[in-house]
Amino acid sequence: MTMVLLLGGADAEADMMDTTGVEPWEVCGGCHGLDGAGNRIKFPRLAGQKPGYIVKQLNDFRAGKRRNDGGQMQKMMTELEDSDLKRIAEWFAGQTPEWPGLTIEAEADMNRMRRLATRGVNDIPACLSCHSAISPEMVDRPITAPRIAGQHDFYIAKQLADFREGRRINDADGMMQRIAKKLSDADIAGLAMFLSQNPDLHEAAP
Repeated sequence: MTMVLLLGGADAEADMMDTTGVEPWEVCGGCHGLDGAGNRIKFPRLAGQKPGYIVKQLNDFRAGKRRNDGGQMQKMMTELEDSDLKRIAEWFAGQTPEWPGLTIEAEADMNRMRRLATRGVNDIPACLSCHSAISPEMVDRPITAPRIAGQHDFYIAKQLADFREGRRINDADGMMQRIAKKLSDADIAGLAMFLSQNPDLHEAAP
């Protein structure tokens, strides 16, 4: 049997990935999975996410408005064209892998977590007033707040902590930073656990 090596061309470098003929979401799938399921070690779930939110985050990484650990996403954006972003977003929005299971072990008042998520508590607004899951009538709306119900618990907790501590600052008008500062460590852990286990929450309770 003869092994044939397919090279990217004379100008290709040894440390470069030849993406000729590769769909743009396949590049993303190397970390997030082609089905967008991600994993609880580091990479968030993109499956079922709102397309407008995915496009905004990609543009924010490119513009330096959002940074991630190690700069992987900033580097990845140098390999994507503007025309790729909508296609990537639509691909992952249409994926439906199984929802993540419970992973965070935390003692929390689940009644309080449900209220925080669906109704709000005191001056803390309900998470789902902005971050509900996608319902059919919402698909084509230019919504940039992400779907968080069903997201990996570790990722929800990390983003809330990053907003609270000022490590993430690309939210509209600083809203998430202001809200996160009102959350205790127990609130963050409990919300992450509750939201990860309830993927079909669509809107705040009346």
